[in-house]
Formats: sequence, structure tokens, C-alpha cells
Amino acid sequence: MPAKTIYFSKARTALKYGIQSLDIDDQDIILVPDFVCDTIFEPINKNSLNFLVYELADDLSPKWPKLDSLVTKNTKAIIMVHYFGQPQDIKKFLNFCERHNLYLIEDNAHGHSGIFEGKELGTFGDIGISSPRKFESCGGILYLNRNFNKEYIVPELDYEKIDDKYSIFRFLLNKAPKLKRLLKQWIKKRPKYEDPRAFRESIMDDFFINEESVQSIALADWSNVKDLRQRRFVDLKKIALEGGLMPVFSEMHIGSNPWCFAAYARNQKEAIKWFEWGWKNNIEVFSWPPLREQQIKEGDKAYERWKRLVCFSTAQ
Repeated sequence: MPAKTIYFSKARTALKYGIQSLDIDDQDIILVPDFVCDTIFEPINKNSLNFLVYELADDLSPKWPKLDSLVTKNTKAIIMVHYFGQPQDIKKFLNFCERHNLYLIEDNAHGHSGIFEGKELGTFGDIGISSPRKFESCGGILYLNRNFNKEYIVPELDYEKIDDKYSIFRFLLNKAPKLKRLLKQWIKKRPKYEDPRAFRESIMDDFFINEESVQSIALADWSNVKDLRQRRFVDLKKIALEGGLMPVFSEMHIGSNPWCFAAYARNQKEAIKWFEWGWKNNIEVFSWPPLREQQIKEGDKAYERWKRLVCFSTAQ
């Protein structure tokens, strides 16, 4: 079990305060993967820290030889992302951090309750985050696992205020995702998944979640959630392969809780056809992640990968 577990309204808030628990100052550098949601930089910037991006291969693992060359005396931490709920090579990351004396920051926002070798994802790094709100619940979780500042004080924050009527309605819709997507089709047009700026989130205030929400996370049947999403992953993989897509991951990890099934199209034009297909067939097919503006303007390798990536939601 992690040394301390703290429940926030969002995973990015958990990351912000998790970073504060580590011995990192404004002269230090955090290594961040080049293919990641732009919101991950919000807590880094809020803590006035520096970052350097590292390049990924198409299976979203680091290009390890290049990664070694990025480490300097100012490098203090690296972020490891379990993309779409599939675990990274955790042992390799741990060895890398031990060799270079770095903190391991574990981002498991895509795979809450996923298990690797009998241990929950998010609890391997010095700190870890998870996002049950991406599944059937709410909130973002911070795991303070080891080597954190023993003088770390839990921040003084308000609790997130939720409109009860809206909350109940949203809860019921989340229990019936097919109905939710069908209602979206009636109400609005297909989202522009091909627009790299369309899904950026605004900067949000920091909140805890209330005890009722914490209990909701704890009491959720995560084993059943994983089972249903794994079955859906297999079905979607078959559809994708028959349609000529190339899966990001050749196999699904047995302990994963897959947020989505991800695959590559040959080009963006083909990816857009899949967005259209999903919208017509009431299956959520979307792009990910919202990249930093600099990457879009420069048209870097991460942006070129984004153009080809197609994500199929594993929600039932």
C-alpha cells in the first residue's frame, strides 16, 4: 500500500501537490514524454519548474538511448505514463531512476485500478496519480508512495461543489454510455476530433472531493469495470484490425483497466473516416492528446503521430 493517499477533484491537481512533496526546486528539470496531454504541464508550470521532453517510439515506450543523453546534474525526475491503461516497462523505469538518482512520477490517469505483478498501478513511483473520474466515478488520486518529504503538509483546499441535480443526471448517463452518446448525436454535431486545439481544457481551481465521493470510488466494483472494458478492448481490436488499423499495443496486459483501444491509421484522412464511422455507429472514436501549442506549430514527431492516432472508447 502507498504511504499516503489523497483525493482531489482532478488528477492534474493531484500531480501538482505530488510534485510539491518531492525535493525539486525551480533550478531542476523534470523529463516529460513528448506525446502527452497538455494539461500535464499545468501543475509543472504552477510549481515554477522546468521540463524537457523525451521522445517515444510508436508503441509509446521511451527511446531509451536518447533518454540517457538528456540527463544532466539538474535532472531530478521523470514522468512515466501508462498510456490508455497499459503499463509501461516499470522495471526499466525504476532501474533508470536508480541509475541516475531520479524521482519516478507515475501517471496512471488512463488506468485506475489496473494491476501489474499484484500491485496497483500508480503505486510504483515515488509519487503516482490516478483518475477514477475517467471511468465510472469522480476525482483524481495522489499516491505518496516513498521517499517523499516527511514534512509534507496536506494543502488547505475547499471541497468541490457539485450541483446535486446535475450530478445525479451525469451519474445515470455515465451508467449508460451508449444512451449518452446517442443523446449527443441528437443534440449536436460530431466533435472536430481532427482539430488539435478543439479539446483543450481551461485551467481549473484546486479542490478536494467530499467523503461521499471518496466512498463512491472505494465501493465501485473495479473488477467488473476492468472485465467489461477488457472484453470491449478485444472486440474493438478485431474491428480495427479488419479495418486495416495498426494497434499501438500488440497485446492487452492481463491486469489492465483499458480506458480505450488505440491504433494508428495510415494518415489523418483515414483517421477522420474512423471518427465519422464511430459517430454514425454510436461508438466513441476520438483523437488524443491535446498537445502543446509549440508542438502543433512546429509540426514535430508527436504532432505527426497525433494525426494518425485513433482511440476507441472501451466504455460499454
